[in-house]
Amino acid sequence: MELVIRNIKKDYGKVHALSGISITFTPGLYGLLGPNGAGKSTLINLITDNIARQEGEILLDGKDIKTLGRNYRTVIGYMPQTQGFYNDFSVYAFLMYISRLKGLEKSKAKKRSLELMEAFNLQDKKRTRTGSLSGGMKQRLMLAQALLNDPEILVLDEPTAGVDPQERIRIRNYISMISEGRIVILATHIVSDVEAVANEICLIGNGKIIKNGTPGQLIQDVSEKVYDISADYGKLSEIQEKYIVSNINNREDGVHIKIIAGTAPEGYNYCRCTANLEDVYLNTFNS
Repeated sequence: MELVIRNIKKDYGKVHALSGISITFTPGLYGLLGPNGAGKSTLINLITDNIARQEGEILLDGKDIKTLGRNYRTVIGYMPQTQGFYNDFSVYAFLMYISRLKGLEKSKAKKRSLELMEAFNLQDKKRTRTGSLSGGMKQRLMLAQALLNDPEILVLDEPTAGVDPQERIRIRNYISMISEGRIVILATHIVSDVEAVANEICLIGNGKIIKNGTPGQLIQDVSEKVYDISADYGKLSEIQEKYIVSNINNREDGVHIKIIAGTAPEGYNYCRCTANLEDVYLNTFNS
């Protein structure tokens, strides 16, 4: 399976949300990483055929998704950024309702709904109204509904938004587990959500793909730019003005400041330190 995005453009009035994005997805887990307003959600809405594109093509195995219609919707699952529930529906009734919208037969819908409630630890909430669920449970339920048709393409927009760290790890691990054999596209501005699980990461800013590659490749690009400065606390403001600061850590021997810089910092005690994807993000969007 191959999903090809070719020269996609989308404007909202005078705002250029996407400016000629091209990328190819094959089975694997892809992270779309960028700040709010970068164009991630617009790209997601175009891939899921929820909004009209102005220019370009979106091809599934060589066929434009516009021509595939229902056949495209049967292979795609979508978890939107904004939770949309009928608050008086029970968890089970909600999943059965979405199953019907997806065209699942009743027996298959029932079986799949029960499987997913168990997979996401929602079986005890089967009769609970969705409006009374916690934020984490709602996110799990939204991910469950995206998987009802066992999609070959799974599109997730900020899947861990508003959940606590434990819930974030649980959701992230499940996404990683189910990514085998399907295209999973995860849009987020939370670096840790994609660093450990994505096969490839696309950094998006101002409606363009700035760079893409495996996490290792992207980290390698900044590995020679990351330093740890040890200094008195009084030097902190000065250092922040000169460099991109990714971490500040107070220790017994003073403050240690992790920076990203094109050349070694002069006038300070420093050493090189290990880069991570957060450093890549800051170097890309703060430089």
